[in-house]
Amino acid sequence: MLILLVAAIVLLSVLGWLVSLRTNYLWYDSVGYTTVFSTMMWTRVGLFAVFTLVMAAWTALNLYLAWRFRPDTWPATSEQEGLERYRELISPRAGWWITGVAVVVGVFAGMSAQSRWETWLLFRAGGDFGWEDPVMNMDAGFYVFRLPFWQFLIGFGFAAVVVAIVASLGAYYLYGALRFSGQGDRMTNIARIHLSVLVALFLGLKAVAYYFDRFNFTTQENEVTNIVGGGYTEIEALMHAKTALIWVSVIAAVAILVFSWGLTRSLALPGAALGLVVVTAIAAGGIYPAVVRNFQVEPNRPQREGEYAQYTIDGTRYAYGMEDLQQETYEVTATPDAQQLQTDTGTVPYTRLIDPFIVSDAFTQRQQPRSFYDFNDKLDIDRYTYTNAEGEEVTEDFVVGLRELNPDQLTGEQQDWTVQHTVYTHGWGFVAASSTENCNGGPYFMNGVMRSDDAEAGQCEATEDFLAVERPQIYYGLLTNENQYAIVGVPEGETPREYDRPADIAVTTEDPDDVEAEERGSDRYTTYEGDGGVDISSWTTRLLYAWEFQEPRFLLSDQINEESQLLYNRNIRDRVQDVAPFLSIEADPYPAVVDGEIVWIVDGYTTTNDFPYSDRVNLADATNDTYSGQGVATQESEEVNYIRSSVKAVVNAYDGSVELYEFDTEDPILEAWNEVYGGDIITPKEDTPPELVEHFRYPQDLFKVQRTILQRYHVDEARAFIEGGEAWATPDDPSQGNGVTQPPYYVFAQYPNQEQSHFQLTGTYVPRNRENALASLMSGYYDENGDPQLVLYDVSGGDDQSVGQVHQIITSTTDVAEELRLFQQQGTDVEWGNLLALPVGNGILYMEPMYLRRQSGGEGTTLPLLRRVAVSYGGYVGYAAEFTCVDPDDPERSCNFEETPLAEYPRDQLGALEQVVQDYLRGVPTAAEEVEEGTEGTEEPTDEPTTEAPTTEAPPATGEEPPEVEAAIQDVLEAQAAYEEARASGSEAEAGAALDALFAALDQLQAARDAAGQ
Repeated sequence: MLILLVAAIVLLSVLGWLVSLRTNYLWYDSVGYTTVFSTMMWTRVGLFAVFTLVMAAWTALNLYLAWRFRPDTWPATSEQEGLERYRELISPRAGWWITGVAVVVGVFAGMSAQSRWETWLLFRAGGDFGWEDPVMNMDAGFYVFRLPFWQFLIGFGFAAVVVAIVASLGAYYLYGALRFSGQGDRMTNIARIHLSVLVALFLGLKAVAYYFDRFNFTTQENEVTNIVGGGYTEIEALMHAKTALIWVSVIAAVAILVFSWGLTRSLALPGAALGLVVVTAIAAGGIYPAVVRNFQVEPNRPQREGEYAQYTIDGTRYAYGMEDLQQETYEVTATPDAQQLQTDTGTVPYTRLIDPFIVSDAFTQRQQPRSFYDFNDKLDIDRYTYTNAEGEEVTEDFVVGLRELNPDQLTGEQQDWTVQHTVYTHGWGFVAASSTENCNGGPYFMNGVMRSDDAEAGQCEATEDFLAVERPQIYYGLLTNENQYAIVGVPEGETPREYDRPADIAVTTEDPDDVEAEERGSDRYTTYEGDGGVDISSWTTRLLYAWEFQEPRFLLSDQINEESQLLYNRNIRDRVQDVAPFLSIEADPYPAVVDGEIVWIVDGYTTTNDFPYSDRVNLADATNDTYSGQGVATQESEEVNYIRSSVKAVVNAYDGSVELYEFDTEDPILEAWNEVYGGDIITPKEDTPPELVEHFRYPQDLFKVQRTILQRYHVDEARAFIEGGEAWATPDDPSQGNGVTQPPYYVFAQYPNQEQSHFQLTGTYVPRNRENALASLMSGYYDENGDPQLVLYDVSGGDDQSVGQVHQIITSTTDVAEELRLFQQQGTDVEWGNLLALPVGNGILYMEPMYLRRQSGGEGTTLPLLRRVAVSYGGYVGYAAEFTCVDPDDPERSCNFEETPLAEYPRDQLGALEQVVQDYLRGVPTAAEEVEEGTEGTEEPTDEPTTEAPTTEAPPATGEEPPEVEAAIQDVLEAQAAYEEARASGSEAEAGAALDALFAALDQLQAARDAAGQ
C-alpha cells in the first residue's frame, strides 16, 4: 500500500511537471519567444543527462572495482561476522546494487549541474570585454564567462572524487579488504592502490584549484580598504602562498602514488605528505599573510594599498559605465543674483510642481468613474512635443499614468469566477496632466479625461486630447497579479461581453476602430481583437490549464468557445523577466503613447558579480528609497559589480507583445545572450523606431546604483580615496522624516554647460558626516544623439545648504511655521512633495510643493491639494499659492511689473519665485539669518499632523497689534471656524471652498503684517 501511495505521488508530480512544461511552452509561443524556452529547457536537460551519466559511470566504476577485487576470504572476527548478513544481501544482486547506488548519486549530481545552465551557456558563447585586469592581465571576459564554469567543473571533480573514496571505502570495508581489527595488514594491496590513486587525484585537483584561486584575488574583498580587488597582502603574500601550495599539492600527490605501489607500506609517507599540505596551507595561506597585513600594510595603508586602490577605482568606473563620467565644478556665490530666476529660459519655466507620488490619489478620485479603476501608487514623468492652441510646437513634462483595472477593488458579485475572468478583463485610458500647472490645488488633465455628461467641460481639464490613442484598453499593466488571468474572444456575430468603460461618461479619447463595441444601458462592452493570448479553443488545452490553475471551470464553463484566448502573466515586469531571464528588470516601468499605441517601456540591465577589480553593490539597498514598495517594485537583494542598461523592453498595453531593443551596442554580456538564443532575440539599436526613442529616459535603477558607487568613487586619486575624507552620502528625503533615501527626480532643464534643455534625472550629495551642506549634484540624461551622459557638478564657492537643511529653514520661517501650527490644530495632514534642487545662474534653486490632504467625503480617501509652493534661492525663501505669478495663458494670474516695479509689488500677489526676487532686491535678511535669530530658545516647528482639537483662539500677541492686523486675525479665525463647519458637514465642495477662503484670509493677514512692518 505504501509503495502504491509513493508511486501515485511520484506519478502526479511528474505529470504536474509535464503539464507545466507544456503550458509554459504555449505561453512562450504566444509571445513569440519559444527560442528562450527551448534553449533553456534543452540546455538543462542536456546538462542533467551528461553529468548524471558521468557521475553514475564514475561511481559504478569505483564500486565495481571494489567489488571485483574483494578478498576471497576474510578474517573470522566479530567485526566481519557482523557484516556477513549485509554481504549475503548484496552479493547475489551486486550488479543491481551498484547500478542503483550509481543512478541515485548521478541524479543528484545532474540536478546540481542543470541549475548551472546559464553558466554553461555564457561559457560557450561569451567573448571579450576589451578590458584587462592589471594584475593577472586577463580579459574581463575570462572572469565573467569562463572562470565560473571552470570552477564549477573543479567543484564537480572534488565531489566525484569524494564520492568515489566514500563508496570504495564502504565496499572495501564490507568485503574485508579494509579492516580496523585483527592480525595482519589493515588493507589489501588492491585497496591501497585504488584508494591512494583517488587521494592523489584529490590532491591533483587541489593543485588545479589553487591555480584558479589566484584569479579570485581580483574579485574578492580587500579587508584593509573594504573594496573589491586584491591589495598588497593578497598580491604580494597570498599569491606566492597559492603558488607554493600548488607545488606542495603536486609533491604530496606523487608521494601518495609512490606509497600506493607498495614501495613502502608505512602510512608515515602519505601522512607526512598530507601533513605538509595542511601545514603549508596554515603557514603560507594564513600566518604569513596576517603578518604582512598587520605589520607592513596597516601602518602604511596609503603607500601599500594606493596602487591596488587605483586599480579598483579604474575598474569600478568602467564596470558601472562611468569611464566617461564628466566632473565639473559649479561655482556658486553666497548671495547669487536672484534676478536670474526671471531671465532663465532653460530650467525655471519647466520647473515641476506636481509630484507624481502624491497626486496618484487625485488621479484616481477625479478620473475614476467606476470603483474598480485605479492608478499605480506612483505615477510617472514623461515628456511630449505637441502643438499648442497657438500653433506653437512645445515640449513639456507630463505626469502620466494608466487607468488600470484593479482586481482587488472588485466587489463580491464582480469576483464571481465567470464575471471576473471574462467580463472585467481590462482597464481603459492613458491619462496625462501637466507637471507645471496647478488647477485649484489639483492636476490639470490634458489626456484621457473621463467626466460625467453633466460636468462642466474644461474644468481643470482639456476638452481635447493632445495625444491620439488608437486602442485605450489596458490589458497589461502593473496592478494585475499572477491570478488575474482573462478569458477573451467570442464567435463572430455574438454579443461582446467584456466590460469596456461607462457609456454615460464623456471621454476625450475615442476608439473609432473598435467596431465590435456595443453599449448596453450605462455601460459599453467590447471584444478583445489582439492575438497575444494562448488559444484555448481545444478541449486538451483547456484540460492543461484546468490542471495548471487548479480550476475545473476551464472544462465546465460555457463562456469558453472556439475563439477563446487566455491572457495571463500580465504584470509588465514579470512578463519581460520571463521573456528575457538574463536581464535584471527596472523596478519602475513607465507608460508612453508611441504612434497612437499605449506601450510600457522597461529598462533591462545586464549584470554580473564576477568583474575583476570592481566594487560591489547590493541592488536592493542601492535602489531603496521613498517610493520602494509604494508603487515601485523592490529589487532583489543581489550583489553585483557590473551593470549596463543594455535593453529597452517595450510591452504593448493592449496585446502584450514584447520587443527587446538593443541600447548598449558594446555590452559583451548582451552579445553573448543574444547569440545563445539564436542571434535575433534582440532588435538592433539602429532598428529602434525614432518615435520610441523620443521617450527613452535615463534609467532610474542604474542612476541609483551609480549614485551609490560615486559616494566614494567620485574621488579618482588613490590616496584621497583610501583616507576617505572626501566621501559623500545621499541625503534622506526631507519630506518623509523617517530616514529613507531621497529619490532622484526627472526634470526638463538646462544645466551648466548644456546648450539646451534636456530631460534629465537628478540627485544630490552631501558630505559624509555633514548633512547640512550640499556637496554635488548628479545628472543623467540622453543627449541629442541618444547617448547616455552622466555629469557630476561639484558645488564650490558658496554656502549652499543640503535639501534637508533647506527644508528645515523653509518650515522654520515665520510664514510657514504659523500655517503649519494652524494645520496641526485643525488636524489637517501636511504632505511635502519632492524637494527639487536645480542649478540656475550662479546659485541653486530649491522648490518644494506643499500639499494638504482632506477627506473626499465621509471616511473616503484623503485627496492631496497643492496649496503652497516654497522656493529657496541664495538663502531667500518664497512661500505662496503659486510658483510664479507670470502666466502668459492667464492674464489674471500675471503680474504687471511695468506699472509697479517688482520690489514694490504687494507680496501677497506674488508667486513664490517673485517673492524671492523681491527679497533680494530689497536686500532684506535671508531666511536662514531670520531663523537663526528667531528660533533661539524656541521649540522647533514640525510639519507632522496632530490630533489636538481645533481652537479658535487667536495666537497671543507680543504687544498692541495695529487695527488692520487685528481685523485680519479675526478674519482668519472666522474662516477657520467656517472651514471646520464645512468639514463636519461632509460636503467636499463646501470644504474645498472654505479651505480656499481660509488661505485667502491667511494671505490677507500676512499682507497686513507686511504693511505694518512686522
